[in-house]
Amino acid sequence: MISIIICSADKQMLSDVTRSITETVGIPFEILSFENSGGKNGICSLYNRGARQAKYDLLCFMHEDIDLKTQDWGAIVSDIFENNKGLGVLGLAGCRYKGAAPTGWGIQSYEYQLDRCNYIQSFKYEDLPTYHHLENPNNERLSNVVSVDGMWFCTTKEIVLKCPFDEKLLHSFHGYDQDFCYQVGELFSVNVTFDILIDHYSEGKYDKSWWVDILKVHDKWQRKLPMSLDAISLNDRFLIEKRAYRFIVVHLSEMGYSWGYIFNFLTKQLFTGVSGWQQYLKANLFLFKQITSKPKP
Repeated sequence: MISIIICSADKQMLSDVTRSITETVGIPFEILSFENSGGKNGICSLYNRGARQAKYDLLCFMHEDIDLKTQDWGAIVSDIFENNKGLGVLGLAGCRYKGAAPTGWGIQSYEYQLDRCNYIQSFKYEDLPTYHHLENPNNERLSNVVSVDGMWFCTTKEIVLKCPFDEKLLHSFHGYDQDFCYQVGELFSVNVTFDILIDHYSEGKYDKSWWVDILKVHDKWQRKLPMSLDAISLNDRFLIEKRAYRFIVVHLSEMGYSWGYIFNFLTKQLFTGVSGWQQYLKANLFLFKQITSKPKP
């Protein structure tokens, strides 16, 4: 038995995902959907409300823009939790490393295979072909990660009541997945399963709302970052963080932040101890190259 909790912004999408759930879940279920098309409530407050109202102990939080491809996935989730008593969060995409630089759950690494994913990615904002994103280098059925993507994940009512979503900190729709996993991960394991497949219809996008929430999460967990489940050398960690800061510089510029804002952000990262001098200088050199490569109006 499973309670499925959805924050909804589109009636048709909610209808479609309800049909998909009904046809595939395979065990008794309830859907607790919260209409939020105007964005009046943050996702954390709605997820906490759903957890309190749920009549079943097993909870699944999912976006409405997905299609469930695996038959009897509810039974699979139930069996995984039954057979792994220390499990706290079960997702379909996650990463074994979270850097100190403020980014999403994933990282860019050429040195290690750190992502663990199994889902079909379709695109809403970019004109790209749908593909199956599978990252399972050790051919596992269950892989331990630091955090998972919020598009779909399961936990228990007991865990959410013990480690609620931080609705006092996060009032929008981003960062909640990382923050929740970091909380739960201090007491339980966080895992990705490869036995369930979904099609996610949106790749998401980086905007100022995303950035504000990500900064809040990283400020909260700064003293615990970076987090890693693998032994990563200092040199390789430096390279991973360098790519993360380059990602930040590029995307902050695309979001419309000024060069001055980006410089001040990098400087704050240095003087709060998040990055060192070498990382700071590398990031600013990259920033300078970005500035000088921009065509003059």
